[in-house]
Amino acid sequence: MILYFTDREMNVLGQASTGLPKGMRISNDIRTEDLETGTKTLEFDLGYNDRKKAEELTKPGNYILRDAGDEKEFYTVIDAEGSLAERNVHLYSEGSGLDLINEVVGAYSATAAMSIAQYVSAFASDSGFEIGINEVSNLKRTLTWEGEATVTERLQSVATQFDAEISYSFDVQNMTVVHKYINFWKKRGNDTGKILRIGKHIKNVIIKRSVAELATALKVRGGVPSGSSAPITLRGYHYDDGDIYVDGEYLKSRSALAEWARNSGTGHIIKMWSYDTTSQSELCNRSVSQLKKISKMETTYDAEVVELPNNVRIGDIVRIADEEDDQYIQARVTKLMTSASDGKPKITLGEYTTTN
Repeated sequence: MILYFTDREMNVLGQASTGLPKGMRISNDIRTEDLETGTKTLEFDLGYNDRKKAEELTKPGNYILRDAGDEKEFYTVIDAEGSLAERNVHLYSEGSGLDLINEVVGAYSATAAMSIAQYVSAFASDSGFEIGINEVSNLKRTLTWEGEATVTERLQSVATQFDAEISYSFDVQNMTVVHKYINFWKKRGNDTGKILRIGKHIKNVIIKRSVAELATALKVRGGVPSGSSAPITLRGYHYDDGDIYVDGEYLKSRSALAEWARNSGTGHIIKMWSYDTTSQSELCNRSVSQLKKISKMETTYDAEVVELPNNVRIGDIVRIADEEDDQYIQARVTKLMTSASDGKPKITLGEYTTTN
C-alpha cells in the first residue's frame, strides 16, 4: 500500500509505503468501513528519519490519497500524535472530508416534500460534494430536525429517513480529486454465497448477547409543528399489525410483552423515543421499525478473520459455518477492518439468521 500526502491545494508533499525499503514507513494501519454511517477511517503509524518532513506531511487538515491497486481513496488528516523517542507519528484520518465532518448545520424544517437531492443541496451545497449513485431518487419526504448536527450526521439522518444507506466515494485522476460523491443505496452489498469456515477462514467468533436496550413498548414523540409549542404524538392514530399496535401515545408489542413482561405478565418495559417529523404516519413507521429492533435480545457476532475471500465488501451477505456444532450463520458485513501491514481483516456481522 502506498499513501500520498498533499496540502489543501492538492499539491503532493510526499509518500509513504508499507513495502518500500526506503523512505517513510507505514505500520499498524487499520482501515475501517462502517455500514451505518457510510464513512471510512484510516489510522496508522508513520515512521520517519526526517522529523520536519514528517510534520509537514502529517499536518492536520492535509489530505491522504490511498493507492491500493484498483482502490483509490481520499482522506483528511484529523489528528496527528508524534513520538520523538520512537520517531513516528500516529495519524487518524477520515474519508468524508473535513468540510462535512466539521461543518455544523442548525435546525431545519422542510415546508414541502423534498427529494434526497434537495436535502443534500440544503446541507452540503458549498462542500464540493455532488450526488453520485441515487437509488431513491423517486422518493420525497417532508422532514424536520431540531438542534444542531454536523453535515455528516445530518446526511446520515437524511439517508435513514429515506430508508437508504449512505456512502462516500471519490474520483481520483493523476493525483487529483476531480469528483467527490455522496451515494444513496437501497441496500449496499450483495449476497456473495461465500462460506467462511471456523478453523479455516475464521479463527474465532465472539457472540455478544444483550438486553441492555430492550423494551416492549415505546412512548413516542415527534417534531413540533409550525405554530405549535408541543410535539406530535401517536394519539388518535390507528396502527395494528397483529403484534405491534398503537395505544394512545404508546407503541406496544404483544409478542415482546409475552416474552419479557414485568409484574407477572402485565407490565411493559417502556422506553422514551423521539423522531424529528411532524407526520403521524412517518412517526408511526419509524417507531415500528425501532420497536422491532429493540424488542428482541440484541445479538452481534464479531469474527476474527484469518483469510477473507476475495471481493467481500461492506454490506455483503456471507455465511459462517460452525461445523462442529452443525450451525450456519447468515449475516451482513456491517463493519470491515483491514490492514495492509499485517493482512489480518476483522469483520462485524449484523442482520443475522441462524440455521442448523
